[in-house]
Amino acid sequence: MDKNNNVISSHIFIFPFRWDYIGDNYFLNSSIDKRLNVEKIIELLKCNNWEDDKYNLGNDFVNDDDEYNKYVYFYDNVRNGIYGKNDICNNKRWSNFNLFKISYWSSNHTEKETKYRIVKCLKYNNLGENPKYNITTKHKTYSLKIKNIKLKVYDTGVANLIFFLDNHEHKSEEDILKINDYGRRIYPQYVPIEKVRGSFLATKLSLNLASEIIEENFIYDYKQEPTRISKTILRLLGNKFIYDKNNLEKGSIFINPILDDRMFTMCIYRNNFISGKVKAYGETEYVNRSFWYEYIFIDNNYPTCEDKGMFKELLNRSTYTRWADLGTLYGISRYSFVTLIDQTENTDFLMNHFNNMYYEMVLLALTQRASILRFSDEASKISILGEKDALANIKKLQKYYILFTNNIYFREVTAQEQGIELYNKLMEMMEIERDIKRLGEEINDIHKYTSLISNESTTNLLNIITYLGIGFTACNFVIDLSPKDTNINIMSNLVWLGKRTIYPITAMLIVFKIVNTCFKYGKIRLFYKIIIGTLFLLSFLLIIL
Repeated sequence: MDKNNNVISSHIFIFPFRWDYIGDNYFLNSSIDKRLNVEKIIELLKCNNWEDDKYNLGNDFVNDDDEYNKYVYFYDNVRNGIYGKNDICNNKRWSNFNLFKISYWSSNHTEKETKYRIVKCLKYNNLGENPKYNITTKHKTYSLKIKNIKLKVYDTGVANLIFFLDNHEHKSEEDILKINDYGRRIYPQYVPIEKVRGSFLATKLSLNLASEIIEENFIYDYKQEPTRISKTILRLLGNKFIYDKNNLEKGSIFINPILDDRMFTMCIYRNNFISGKVKAYGETEYVNRSFWYEYIFIDNNYPTCEDKGMFKELLNRSTYTRWADLGTLYGISRYSFVTLIDQTENTDFLMNHFNNMYYEMVLLALTQRASILRFSDEASKISILGEKDALANIKKLQKYYILFTNNIYFREVTAQEQGIELYNKLMEMMEIERDIKRLGEEINDIHKYTSLISNESTTNLLNIITYLGIGFTACNFVIDLSPKDTNINIMSNLVWLGKRTIYPITAMLIVFKIVNTCFKYGKIRLFYKIIIGTLFLLSFLLIIL
């Protein structure tokens, strides 16, 4: 018997979040490159039962048919965004500055090997023999088998924690809806807690693992900790991963959810009765049934749309019907990807597609959305900074934006027709195209503004130098026109003094401007300014005296 034959439903809960490495006490105001330290986050994770996912190296699938099929399903450039890259390059860690596009080095250097990875793929290695994901409600406990727990950390400062779960016991439509809705929550959406528990918040979520049972009962002071992330997530990541800005410490990782109080939900449900009705009645059956709406939009009590026209419009927009005559339907929303199939051996390959190819497509789209939201937030912070800091920070943000558009954002991921259609539907429902266009415009607008201010400063400096030059030229012109027999000692002394003040001051202003342009750190700029100013002062005193 096939390994999928007795699986009633498979559920994948994806927790997308942004992360920032806390290197100092001013991390919120520091540039993005100082907060995205992938090496540190991997180091902390590996101290807490996480290890490299061997299949996600892209070359270790020889004995695994599913992994091979997934690898060849995607375009070559897309694989880098799925598996990451292991290219090693030597980065020269020198103190340097650029002048007229020529690089100058100001101190001895060391070489450091770094990996340009795009994404780092990890899996949790302490599941045990029979790990369970338990969802306890007021009336029932749903116990799901944990197949795997994975984590993908991206260079763009976002990550996805993924739970792979199988349901072998609970068959009814109501059970599937409740598993999806109750199982995806990470904190209460509103208070009082008694009301939210009656709607979609579990009484308790628990992970039964090899060495411990992690439980979250959502009992704490909600007003003091309004967005506290569930222990079932925080304990897996480790005690260095902190959601509260008030309790951060150097060397910790600040994390922030992307989809508020819920995880993204993927579900494939095997039900012969419902699938048979779709075969028999087609569009009329799935559009007019409340179950399909609740399944797509993760409602467990009733459809949250009471307008018939809008109800039908939302379902038509969110449903993919290529295989409807065979009883197979796909539903996609901004926070879900669901599938309905029958419970026969003929659909076992769809289970494999769902858990491999379609999962990776969803993860790519979700990572794109998360990265866009992160970059948009970074751009908003930069827009209120001072002109010099804003210009430096927006350049660094542009670097990560280009990395994102070249290695994570894809308009097409596979040559397979159904894959193209499903990916396009994901992009449409998450409005990726619209949001990435707006983000690009936002970054460009800030860059243009900061560049304009910088150009104005340069223009002002050149004006000062011009006026000083005009003054000096005027003095020379007056002397040249003066009669030879006139006593011009006073004027000559003024010219002599001008040559020895205007020239050094002008030169010093030019050098200061070069220092401001070439050195990005304020302390380094100040140090060089003090040195240069002191040298000019000493030179001036030697000339005068």
